[in-house]
Amino acid sequence: MKKMFLAILIAAGLIAGIWLFTKQPNSSSNSSSQCQIKEMIFYYSDSCSWCQKVKNEGTIDKIEALGVKVNKINAAIEPVQHEFEGVPTFVMGKKIYSGYKTFEELRELLGCSEAEGQFSENQNQPQSLSEIQFLGEKGGNVNLENEEIKLAASIFGDNQARFYNVIMPNGKTIYFFVVKDKNGIYRAAANACAVCFKTYTGFRQEGDEIVCNNCGNRYPIEKIATEKGGCNPGPINSNLEVKNGQIIIEQADIEQVADLF
Repeated sequence: MKKMFLAILIAAGLIAGIWLFTKQPNSSSNSSSQCQIKEMIFYYSDSCSWCQKVKNEGTIDKIEALGVKVNKINAAIEPVQHEFEGVPTFVMGKKIYSGYKTFEELRELLGCSEAEGQFSENQNQPQSLSEIQFLGEKGGNVNLENEEIKLAASIFGDNQARFYNVIMPNGKTIYFFVVKDKNGIYRAAANACAVCFKTYTGFRQEGDEIVCNNCGNRYPIEKIATEKGGCNPGPINSNLEVKNGQIIIEQADIEQVADLF
């Protein structure tokens, strides 16, 4: 009788142990609950430099670490289920987002909470606004005086772009260039564009054209600072004022391109 009673106690203990084990919090389910959208499709191709940038930054690994299932589809060789113009493209639920996205942008689109210790694209990044890792032509440093930059007009007679950088009152460094076209008009534009600015590679001059160092798009000097958006160099001023042999660049005009740096 005692043996039977002991056996019943042992069996009851095993059952209770199994029940308690199955009720323990599951780390993977907790991880998946960090985001409102639980699954994402990442369309890419091996020849896409922006897709490679997403991979090199570890963006997909960080998203998966939040518990989101990422279906990675090579659009060049695998069946495509959605309509889009180019890669990288991200599909979340019924919404399609084409173009490069940072981890922070994707995290926000997925509706993920900002849990303590969560990855962030800002981790290990310079804290000062003036310390971005600009990889293009930095040029010479110039200063604002009475909210103006003054440059000698005579140095632009060869129609060659000169590159400069200036530290704004808020500490942010703006990179820009000035060029005189063949009609005698002095133009200033950001050494960055709205499409490629996060590569921080800027522009260069080849003959009568300004060329994007990232995507290779070309722009005639006569059109610099006349068009905003796309890969156009961010417009500062398409017809700079000249006083007493000096080109005048207003602080307010430079502030128009601050978001590119």
